[in-house]
Amino acid sequence: MLKIPTENQKERELVSTLKLLSPGTYLRAGIDLIIQANTGGLIVVGDTPEILSLTESGFRINCPYTPTRLSELAKMDGAIILSSDLKRIVRANVTLLLNTSIFSNETGLRHRAAEKFSKETGHIVLAVSRRRNTLTLYTGDQNYIFRERPILISGANQTMLALTQYAKDLHNAIAILNWTELSGTVTLSNVIKTIQVCERVRRTEHELNRYRIELGTEAQSLQLTPSDLSVEIESALLIIKDYYIDEELHENQVFENIFEFNADELSDEKNISSALGYPSNFNNYDELLVPRGYRLLSQIPRIPMDIVENIVNNLKTLEAITTSSIEALKDIKGVGNTRATAIKEALVQMKTGTTQPQALALPIYDWD
Repeated sequence: MLKIPTENQKERELVSTLKLLSPGTYLRAGIDLIIQANTGGLIVVGDTPEILSLTESGFRINCPYTPTRLSELAKMDGAIILSSDLKRIVRANVTLLLNTSIFSNETGLRHRAAEKFSKETGHIVLAVSRRRNTLTLYTGDQNYIFRERPILISGANQTMLALTQYAKDLHNAIAILNWTELSGTVTLSNVIKTIQVCERVRRTEHELNRYRIELGTEAQSLQLTPSDLSVEIESALLIIKDYYIDEELHENQVFENIFEFNADELSDEKNISSALGYPSNFNNYDELLVPRGYRLLSQIPRIPMDIVENIVNNLKTLEAITTSSIEALKDIKGVGNTRATAIKEALVQMKTGTTQPQALALPIYDWD
């Protein structure tokens, strides 16, 4: 496994929460019964002292959770409190004590209460609309509206088609970067454009993953992912690890900054340049860049990432790695003679077997 992030903290938290509500889960079964009964509902996940202190009235239930019990209790007007492990229904028909200073964009009373309570406590709050029969998830300062099945299937298929094309663009961009790295002609522009293509693929793959989560068990029959694409994205993201200026920035912060760019910000090459620690006016930056070698070394079979880290920490650059002797390589911790020989042979094969690809001509900035 590569030791790099492939999503920012907010994405990780949201995806983790969405999985709790994927069709086929026990919690989603209760939500679906509420939607079918057309009663609406307000559900708080968490029974910490903080949560309970912000409620009043209602009934102490403290019984094992079942979908039917959740649906029946939702017929009352107040909120339902579930235990943090989702195994028990703690209270029902409670009033949530809301902080009036917390802003909410919602207009309906149930959804406004859900958003404010989640922002204040940081816990998951679910609002089921009686009028629209929709489920909205609130978690901290994020919210997510679950979509209807026909919309999900149509959107998933369109996203899959787009991702297939974007993956081809990524292969082309990586081929160009391989050539420039092995020939010692990498420019900042090469790096920026490849990161933009990689980010488009990563974001589209994450969008598809949300479709898979929302479709639940039904997604298994739709074959909603190109094979091994997640591994390719992780490997490609090592571009950032290869080129950011480590004297200026912390590695994880570089990833977070790039991941948090919106589509317009990502399309602006100046933003990528600055995020990596280079001048925003990158067109005047005419120095050739020297990769550390993480990305190309990660493509060699049976070389774990911790060994790659050891090699780069010792030799510093891809050029030093490719010109080093087997003797120098095998003395690095974890490498040994067999791996050293494999690394040298693989790098020689990459260099002699790589032909100059066609110029990158991709609609990088077309995000529609």
